[in-house]
Amino acid sequence: MDNILYRFEIKKGKESVAEEWLEYLVSHKEEAEPLLKQEKAYFEAYFKETVEDIMYVYMFFSCDDVEYSNKTALESNNELNTKHFEYMKECVALDKGNIMESILYLNNMEDVLK
Repeated sequence: MDNILYRFEIKKGKESVAEEWLEYLVSHKEEAEPLLKQEKAYFEAYFKETVEDIMYVYMFFSCDDVEYSNKTALESNNELNTKHFEYMKECVALDKGNIMESILYLNNMEDVLK
């Protein structure tokens, strides 16, 4: 299982676009959840913070295979994924940020699923 934490730096002056992007994701949550199955993903969560006037968006992502999940999402013709990637392209400084792989992942999902 792949557990990844993405740290996206938001381009200066594009913070309002990032806020709009996150609001878009929240308002389309019910449409997004079935896409996780197609991507063989289990969990996707977004966080944001501002440090020294720079906005960051974090995405925690848990899936079987991150390469498969990303490829599936990028190649999908789903309107939600298309809009999601358009927002990212507009506001995320793709040459900055970080992708972190987990060192340890614990879960207690069997109790949740009972």
